[in-house]
Amino acid sequence: MEMSKLRFVVQAPILYFSLLVVIALGIGAMLYFTDANADARYIGVLSGLVTGLGIAAIQFFTQYIEQNTLAEYKKHGLDEFLPNRKDAEYYRKLIQQTEVGDKIVVMGVTCNRLLEDFANSSNSQSQDLLEAMARNVDVTLLLPKVRYLVEPNLSDFNNKTLPKAQAIEAKYPLNFKVLYYDFEPSHSIFLAGSYCLVGPIFKDIPSRDTPAIKFHKDGRYIKPYLQYINEAIKNSSVNHA
Repeated sequence: MEMSKLRFVVQAPILYFSLLVVIALGIGAMLYFTDANADARYIGVLSGLVTGLGIAAIQFFTQYIEQNTLAEYKKHGLDEFLPNRKDAEYYRKLIQQTEVGDKIVVMGVTCNRLLEDFANSSNSQSQDLLEAMARNVDVTLLLPKVRYLVEPNLSDFNNKTLPKAQAIEAKYPLNFKVLYYDFEPSHSIFLAGSYCLVGPIFKDIPSRDTPAIKFHKDGRYIKPYLQYINEAIKNSSVNHA
């Protein structure tokens, strides 16, 4: 769902709430001034109406506060919290949703799991990145230079990521590239079309076990991360050494 569809405004919440309160007060006043000797059924109806309207007003006010909070989240582009990044199908759907002219940018440590799950030429069920590039989606991997890698990431990069990336780049030279930044990795960022997932990188914890937050790329909060990606691309090189 696009960001514009997620942004919603309750047009007259205060008016509706005020109307409920006014009606409840009006019926309450009628009940207050009703003769105590009046028909008990009439008094019962008025009492029920006051109670019902009071409850409705409280429920509406509570929902209004929740909607305001949700609208604030949406304004900042917040879409979802992920407790971990183990679900390959979640990423697969984001890749499959990309269209011609979109970009996929992945900033990580080795991206070995990404290539294995979505750019595996020997597995027809794991070729989503290859299919995206075939429809003219640009894919960029941003990885740290090898001096920042320690085992087992160093071996994963040399023995898995590097040969896979070279084979992909040879087949898709116009749509695939790997760039290497010269600083310690600290953020895992996955940008695919309209959505961006951001999470931390911890040395002793695999990325798949760390949380992430999904944002719409047009949200306010994600803009510094997009600038961070652009700066990293600008200052990176094709040399991994």
